[in-house]
Amino acid sequence: MEFQIRKIRAPQGRRKLTREREEYFRLMDQGFSSREACRIIGINYRTGKRSAP
Repeated sequence: MEFQIRKIRAPQGRRKLTREREEYFRLMDQGFSSREACRIIGINYRTGKRSAP
């Protein structure tokens, strides 16, 4: 299944963004910058930096 940005953009609370995180790392492996990967996925830059090991 191809990744799709979630339709409900409201804060998800304690829900872990597992699919978004997987897509973030896939894009990072392809050579995208953290900021660009976050923009593509539709998450905040800080969220992406928090996901990184």
